[in-house]
Amino acid sequence: MDKISKAIGAGTGGVITGASIGAIYLPEGSPWYAYVLMALITGLAPAVVTYLAPKNAD
Repeated sequence: MDKISKAIGAGTGGVITGASIGAIYLPEGSPWYAYVLMALITGLAPAVVTYLAPKNAD
């Protein structure tokens, strides 16, 4: 459960970051799905990496 909650947290942070960066850097007139795609990519990448990362040694 610990890995899942960390992955959810990382994904949430990624989506927020991706949406804010997309609003700034995507060119004017970009279709709505470009913002959704950017938010998905930046949300899924940290979530997957966090979930697959090995546990830290104690």
